[in-house]
Amino acid sequence: MKRPKVSVIIPAYNSEKYIGRCLDSILNQSFEDFEILVINDGSKDRTGEIIQEYKKKDKRIRYFEQKNMGVAKTRDKAVKLAKGDYIAFIDNDDYVDRDYFKKILPLKKEEIVISGYRRPDRDGKVKAEVKLEDEFWSRFVIVAPWAKIYQKDFIVKNNLKFLDNNIGEDVYFSLIAMFLANKVRILDYVGYNWFYNNKSVSNTKQRKFEEIDVFKFLNSCYDELKKRKLIQKNYYTLELYFYRYIVWFLLFAMKGAKKEKINKVYDDLFCWLNERFPDYRKNKLLKGKLPGEIKKTRLVYKTFLKFQKIGLGKVLVQAYAKI
Repeated sequence: MKRPKVSVIIPAYNSEKYIGRCLDSILNQSFEDFEILVINDGSKDRTGEIIQEYKKKDKRIRYFEQKNMGVAKTRDKAVKLAKGDYIAFIDNDDYVDRDYFKKILPLKKEEIVISGYRRPDRDGKVKAEVKLEDEFWSRFVIVAPWAKIYQKDFIVKNNLKFLDNNIGEDVYFSLIAMFLANKVRILDYVGYNWFYNNKSVSNTKQRKFEEIDVFKFLNSCYDELKKRKLIQKNYYTLELYFYRYIVWFLLFAMKGAKKEKINKVYDDLFCWLNERFPDYRKNKLLKGKLPGEIKKTRLVYKTFLKFQKIGLGKVLVQAYAKI
């Protein structure tokens, strides 16, 4: 059997409402040389039945079932099973435009090609759209593995894995991949639809920070970057990246938390950052002109830094947690 050009990886979990739309958007592509590798990660609804019905109609679908292992282990397993020259990840409730693969397929053997995305809701109304600029910082705008295509040999050769954690599993994979890649192409094309599922968004916001192991992510990510000798050569970019991530976590994951908890987590996070990047407040990328997509959020990070400098960082997080 001929080796497919692209392996499309879809981890599926309780997605009976949307998996059909996801598969239809791939099967109807103008580009046809692909396989779809779907792993049912212990779904308790009709997800498996629906996928198998599609499999009967199209031999390009390969279907696997397993006990629930989580998205990180599922994606890692799928990479090993993939037969294509290139790998693309799609989440089970998302979908892509008809020319998506034709547009993002590497032209000059790039290791990674990155495109933008839009966020449609249930009515098809686009709530947001991100179109990337052709510059280095665009590598880090989208932390998820989707809206990209990867050379499989690049993933295998560098032993790239997802982090088995309840936060940052995508960031871990993407951050290391982007620093290791020598050939990356950035497209201003938008063809990936990141479905704005109100229920999923609500669940994410309601998840308690006590349930999130942010330090496992931070330590795993930093240690892996250090082991691969990627920190010194990318010091200021990583310094800014970790600062931004910590600010994001404090502002969005601490919603509803009490003052004492906020103060403890705040101190622990910035103690972690200060031990590894002691001059983060002087980051040259955070001063003056900011790169690419980060321009849109520059006010948040610069404002936060100003509050920190006058000793009111915790007050800002406490106020934001009540909103």
